[in-house]
Amino acid sequence: MPPVTFDAILFDLDGTLADSAADIGLALQGAFRDLGVSVRHPVTALVDGSPLEEIFAVAVPDGTPDQFERFVTHYRAHYHAVGHASTRLYPGVADTLESLTLLRPRPRLAVATSKRAEAARGLCVTTGIARYFDLIDGSGGTALRPKPAPDLLLAVARALDVNPSRTLMVGDTARDVRAGKAAGMRTAAVLYGLGARDALHEERPDHLLEDIEDVLLLLGTR
Repeated sequence: MPPVTFDAILFDLDGTLADSAADIGLALQGAFRDLGVSVRHPVTALVDGSPLEEIFAVAVPDGTPDQFERFVTHYRAHYHAVGHASTRLYPGVADTLESLTLLRPRPRLAVATSKRAEAARGLCVTTGIARYFDLIDGSGGTALRPKPAPDLLLAVARALDVNPSRTLMVGDTARDVRAGKAAGMRTAAVLYGLGARDALHEERPDHLLEDIEDVLLLLGTR
């Protein structure tokens, strides 16, 4: 396959760059326990890259707005207390990001996540990858509709001053692929993250990546 050139590459965070499922799961367990609600699904099944609104709606379908607000407050407190203790970068992430920054011309690099931007930046700092990104942004706690809506991706493209059609969105779930397509971007789905492989194949992204290093193959640099 001939190499592809992009002006920017956007990455999802949880399940794409960082394996943070254990810490997210612990924070969810703590939040639901604090609320004293009965969760209808195993907490591990809820850690799929969904925003907190959707996680709460699935776990507590008869929950009230007040319960949701308390859930968010308790979740964030537990997640902060965990401090990314069990979160690790997926193999090859740091080396791949380093290689991307050495390209000439160099594509702009950004994180586009359903997390709050502050939480995303904290995770990137803790794992040592914040320095690779021109922008780390998230839809959590904002008026932006979360993925699969294209709002966040388009906002990031505007902030980077790049054309969406010259941008690649890399993620691990169907919502990442759908958001990228809705934003008019090329899409790449990694197959090692939180998303089910069959579901990702069904979304027909432009590229399927077994490992994060395959981004470099896509660009013709390996």
